[in-house]
Amino acid sequence: MEKIDFYLMLGFGFGIFGFFWGFTRLRRKRLIENIPTSKVRSLAMGLVELVGKAKKKINLLSPFCNVECVFYRYKIERYKKQGKSSSWVTIAKGDSSFAPFYLEDDTGRVLVSPKDAEFDLPHDYLYTTGWGKELPQNLIQFMEYNKISYRGLFGSHRLRFTEWYICPDESVYVLGVAKKCKDFLRAQEQKLVQKLEELKNDSGKMKKIDLNQDGKISMEEWDIARKKIEQEILQETLKSCKNPELADVVVGKGEVEKIFIISDHSEKKLISSLAMEAGMGIFGGAVLALGTLFFLLLRFGLLGS
Repeated sequence: MEKIDFYLMLGFGFGIFGFFWGFTRLRRKRLIENIPTSKVRSLAMGLVELVGKAKKKINLLSPFCNVECVFYRYKIERYKKQGKSSSWVTIAKGDSSFAPFYLEDDTGRVLVSPKDAEFDLPHDYLYTTGWGKELPQNLIQFMEYNKISYRGLFGSHRLRFTEWYICPDESVYVLGVAKKCKDFLRAQEQKLVQKLEELKNDSGKMKKIDLNQDGKISMEEWDIARKKIEQEILQETLKSCKNPELADVVVGKGEVEKIFIISDHSEKKLISSLAMEAGMGIFGGAVLALGTLFFLLLRFGLLGS
């Protein structure tokens, strides 16, 4: 096979991939357009779209710039030459997906777990080393602390550092699945079991739940007492929460509905970007695939003269 045939087949493959990829962006655009934006207080369980201010739950500092944030992501790349070709190769990356944060609007706040989210964020910091450009001290400290090599035989490697972050009070768009927080429910259950055990061991309180005073606790009386304790636990929890209605809810990636987007762009900008990607993928992919297919058929003599 000649090199030109290889490149034509490669182009045909890229064209087919781009064509179908464009349709995935189009479906995503339509989904975002069709799903209504919810207010925190009235959101239902399932796929939701929210817009609000990011609020911190855990104190975080971005690794390169030491900026206070609710989420960060970083990437370190090294410029490598291999024969006649060269490229940037990722040597380290990380994020704070382990740390949840709050999204707050004018009706309340809800917890967002960023694990496995697709982030649409512009980079906030970009630094590339080169001739006459040495590593700043903050980057040297990060590399040394994390035991990442940055020196070669002839000085420092050529490196590129990129960092993204979301700051407190920054506007955030979230499209994800609202669900009951299992940790919250488990904690509530543990509190309930503890309270019921205390009730059983307190003869005075047991007499109070014996409503007909027959000396026996019926199933109905026990259920009434249990529900009353559940309500007391819930009220105790609500007092400590700024948004009591959603103390047991978290927005994250669903098990069935996999889409989960976090962005500091507006919904309008997201839709515009997806429309452009869809157009480039569908029409660009189709043109590339058909064009390379035509030349392949021509080269293999499969087109009539």
